[in-house]
Amino acid sequence: MFDRSIPLVGFHTIVAKHEAVDALVRLIEEGLAPLDFNTLILEMRYAFRCFPEYATGTVTFEDARRVADVCERHGIRLVPLLPCLSHQSAGPRGNPYPLYHAHPELLERPDVISDEIDWPDFALHSWCASNDDIFEYIFPMLDEMADACRAQAVHVGMDELFEVGVCPRCQGKDPAALYARTLKILHDHLAQRGLDTMIWGDRLLDAQKMGYSMWEGDRFGVHPALHRSEEVTRDIIVCDWHYEWHSAGYPSVETLIREGFFTVPSFWNNVENAKHFWLHALEAHFLANRHGWPGKLGGLLCTNWRALDEELVEGMLASIRGEDAGDRPGAGVGRVMAQLVPKGKELKK
Repeated sequence: MFDRSIPLVGFHTIVAKHEAVDALVRLIEEGLAPLDFNTLILEMRYAFRCFPEYATGTVTFEDARRVADVCERHGIRLVPLLPCLSHQSAGPRGNPYPLYHAHPELLERPDVISDEIDWPDFALHSWCASNDDIFEYIFPMLDEMADACRAQAVHVGMDELFEVGVCPRCQGKDPAALYARTLKILHDHLAQRGLDTMIWGDRLLDAQKMGYSMWEGDRFGVHPALHRSEEVTRDIIVCDWHYEWHSAGYPSVETLIREGFFTVPSFWNNVENAKHFWLHALEAHFLANRHGWPGKLGGLLCTNWRALDEELVEGMLASIRGEDAGDRPGAGVGRVMAQLVPKGKELKK
């Protein structure tokens, strides 16, 4: 299980191709390890052994094992991320992953299967939360990725869920109940293997009440799942991501800690926004200690949302080395890594 006695100092990235693994190893050895990162959340576009016909990319089991070996040498926990329920297409468009071309009945919107349909006409595919046949595929995929990464935890995504409660199976059902039930099924499967569950936290947040957009909070009836604690269990690690400047603060951190979650503020590529978010997170940390709230500020997570390649890694490393990397790809993420990670270590004191 995941050690929560130390602050999580984490980095998330996407790796889509076998050819990018060399760049990832370089980033670990020259960037993450010297900065004392202790967690890498790896969102792989993966060539499954269990279902090779449903590969989402070309990263292999052997690639994941190689990364796991490198992480182990540097004391970094490797957490695979497999997007579940939501994000069942590669981006904000209508063309879903290969599984759904073979089994469109598993989608919430099987009528939308074209790259020609894009935001704002359509956002992101999700699977039907009432069709449990999906788990015949998802469970073996989760198991394989956890095995490949020798993982203690698995991140199951669950973010930016827009298409919920609309298909014939789901119409009339409570979106919060659909979300919570799905998360419980995933959590229990992982727990049976001794694995912790991580999620992105945005669907647990009332966007209108908290002043967030529909991306970083929920506007579709899912957020009441926060209070379904028998299904959304408090041993789940919640990554609370916000990349924009919110002058009124970030009430989600306090809310999640009050509810009992190990809460991890998550940043992207803007240093000032990240520092602003972190200051508000520290305020919630102080209040949690003062009032004895059941959850805790668990650390911090830096994120990268472009598929990793050598150019991107070089931009990150240039910023980490203190060079003026300007607007080079990866430079902003590298600046956040270099300046925010030392602040995360302050939680040890």
